[in-house]
Parts: sequence; structure tokens; C-alpha cells
Amino acid sequence: MKSGDFLNWRKTLGYTQEEAGQKLGVDRSTIQNWEREITRVPRIVELACQELMRRWKQRPEFGPVALVCADEPMRPEADYPTRAVFVQCEVYPNNEVAIRRTLRLRATGKFVNPLIIDQDGGIVWSTPDLLCECDRRRETARSQTKPLRPEPSKVKIKKDNPSGRSRRRGSAVAVALKRAKK
Repeated sequence: MKSGDFLNWRKTLGYTQEEAGQKLGVDRSTIQNWEREITRVPRIVELACQELMRRWKQRPEFGPVALVCADEPMRPEADYPTRAVFVQCEVYPNNEVAIRRTLRLRATGKFVNPLIIDQDGGIVWSTPDLLCECDRRRETARSQTKPLRPEPSKVKIKKDNPSGRSRRRGSAVAVALKRAKK
């Protein structure tokens, strides 16, 4: 990564030199040295910058993006009727809309290998990441809409127990003891 590329990366993400240093675990002076071409940007930092950029692009408001998916597995089995795979590419204004569409398509069952790409063709959401995000959103929605189960009421124990043993009202043992007394 060249110093100009590093500077563009930092400006694109809106980081100050101090913030970029915190994200990358280095001092502000190190960032200055990279940008002034005093020292070379290490390969590990270049990889960290790529990962931070990918995460930045996964923001809900990032876009425009395209949802790419197939209607059958990429390597169809011999018994598939068509043995042809059709790939769909739908453009959306941002990640949020594309992910909502992914959730709807996933419910149909005819939806394989989805991913979200940016305008340059770079992968924003890989298939595993996108499916995990969909699962996370579904689980969150379920937990918010599902009414909480009422806590089971505490079982009362009869005090007038001639045997001296404690027993629960309504339990199988209590019912059996009651029948035995009759």
C-alpha cells in the first residue's frame, strides 16, 4: 500500500490521524510517517485497512449495492431438471434495503449463495456473513415480537398434611395420596 492509498483510505473512512492510529494500534506519529512516505506501510496494516474498509461498507446506509444470488446450487446435482443456474443481480440504494430483500427471498427457499457487492464489484457481504446477519436479524425480531411467557406460579404446599411430609397441591403424588385416603 502506497502512502497516497493509505491517506485516501483514512479520508474515505473519515478518520483523523489519531483515530486511524487507535484503530490500527499505532501512534499518530506512525500514521504521519506513513503518509509522508518516511516509512513504508507494512503489509499487515494494509490487510487491517482492507478489513476496516469492509466493515465500514457493511453499515446499513452504505450504497448503492447489488444483491447477487442464484436460484439453484452453483454445482447442480445430476438429478436437477435444468442443470442450468440462473444468477440474479438486483441493485439497491443501500445495504439495509438489500438485506431486507435477502430476508424475504430466503423465506422462499429458491435462493442460494447470496452476496452483496459494491459498485466496483468488491464484496461487501460474503455469503456466510450475509446469512449470519439475516439469522441475527430474525432472532432479534422474534425476541422482540414474541410475548414473554408468564412465569409459572409458585406451587403451594398444604400445611395440614397428616403424614408430616410436604406435598405439592396438584402434583401426581398429592393426587395419589388423596385417592389412597378415600
